[in-house]
Parts: sequence; C-alpha cells; structure tokens
Amino acid sequence: MMKEICRISINGTERGDRLMISLAYHDVVAVGKEDSSGFLGREAGAYKLSKEQFQMHLEQISQLDRVKVRTVVEALQKPSEAGDTVTLTFDDGGISAYSIIADLLEAKGWKGHFLITTAQIGANGFVSKEQIRSLDARGHIIGTHSCTHPSRFNECSWEQQVHEWKVSVQTLSDVLGKKVTTASIPGDTYNLQLAEAAAHAGIQYLFTSEPKVVTSRVNGCLIVGRYLMKKTTSPETAAAIAAGDPALRLRCAIQWKLRKAAMAMAGNRLLDMRKKVVGNNSVRY
Repeated sequence: MMKEICRISINGTERGDRLMISLAYHDVVAVGKEDSSGFLGREAGAYKLSKEQFQMHLEQISQLDRVKVRTVVEALQKPSEAGDTVTLTFDDGGISAYSIIADLLEAKGWKGHFLITTAQIGANGFVSKEQIRSLDARGHIIGTHSCTHPSRFNECSWEQQVHEWKVSVQTLSDVLGKKVTTASIPGDTYNLQLAEAAAHAGIQYLFTSEPKVVTSRVNGCLIVGRYLMKKTTSPETAAAIAAGDPALRLRCAIQWKLRKAAMAMAGNRLLDMRKKVVGNNSVRY
C-alpha cells in the first residue's frame, strides 16, 4: 500500500501524502524470559512476543499475495513496484533485535527498522555499538527512539524534545559513521511540535504509534502511523492488519482515540498510579 493521493497543506503540515501500513513490534523473547531483552516491567512485557509467536506472525504475513515487506526507504525509492508496502519496525533497541529478530526477518528476505533508545546502548538486555553496526551492515534501517524514552514526550518542552532527537541522532550517527535519519516516538504520544522538533534534528522518517495508513509531512519529515503488535495479538490479526482489513483498522483507530482521551483526562495521576502497580523501572508504551 504505497499509492500517491492528493496533498493538502494544513497549518504547515502536508496531509494525504501516501498510504502505508506499518506494524510496530518491540522485543521477541523465549517463553518465560521476558526480562532477557529490552525494558523491564509488566507493561513492557505486554509487548514482548515469544519467538514462536513472532515466527507465526511472519509466516502469516508472508502468505499475503499483494503484500510486500519493505523498508520505508525502499518504498519511497520504488513506489511503482508491485504489491502493497508493509513496513516492520522494532522499538527500544533490546538485544533480541540482534539475537533473534534480524535472523528471522532475513530468513524471509526482509529488512526491518530498529529504533534505538540511545541511553541504553550497551546496557544489560540492550544492543551494543558493535551489534548496531552489524545490523546496519546487514541492510536493516537503524534509527533513534530518543535518548531516554520520556514517558510523556509530547509534554516536554521544545528544548527538551530537540535535545532528545539531536543527541540520539548524533549518537547513532557516530556509531555508524553516517547520518541517521529515521526515528520513532516513544509511547503513544504525538503532536505537531514533536514532529517539528524531529525535523529540526534532521530526521526524515518519523514513526508514530497512531494507527493510520495515510502519511503526512511536517517540514519535509515523513510521518508514518503504526499498528502496535502486543503479546496478545494473534498472527491472524497481524496479517489482517498488514492486508489492510478496514474493520480492524477502524477498531484500532477507535481504541487509540479512547485511550488517548483517557490519558489526557487522567494525566499525571494515571502515570503515578501505573508506577505503583508496575514499578518505576518499567516504560510506558
């Protein structure tokens, strides 16, 4: 799904740029080994698939006739190539990106987007600089997931947002010896200022967690929505979303809007309550 549609400029944002389906994963772990990769805590664990489950996701997606798994860069370079584009992204930078996920993608002939929380590079359960370079050399896209994974990134000041993007981009660019231009936003927060800050930091492709297929551009930066894959997401559901099932897309959009409204109403009180329940070492998605 990479069709051109008309563009309309609204408050400096070009909407209706392209259609693209993107699936957002996090870690893939052995059963009972949720803390072996990525952030700790019950909430982070909800986004960690078992290796067997993830393999079934990939197998179901590979059986879709019209779907072609590509990176966002490949899709933009070859927009007329047959098949609807689906991009696969992996947030946080857990060690499973290197130890499990990349191998399974390559077995299908696919490449992924690995978005790294740069303050965690080399930490226990996270990829090292050498592993990041290896993933890049194998053809995967390396991008930033911010420096520190702020819980409410959209509420940070402009200066904080620019700092998170610029420092994380520079860190990864230094690791790879080339400019990093891809990013994903931590958590489920998104607003125009976050995109403007990303563009200011030189980011050209920005993945959000908003379930939508119509992309937009903010100051030249392509904004791509994503559908979150959780431990409870069945392989059939993942494949149906990848295939563009309209009923599932609508259900995801409604759930997103309800959650966003609830978070806006609860604000910091909900965050404090969640910390008491799941612990301070968890990360909100």
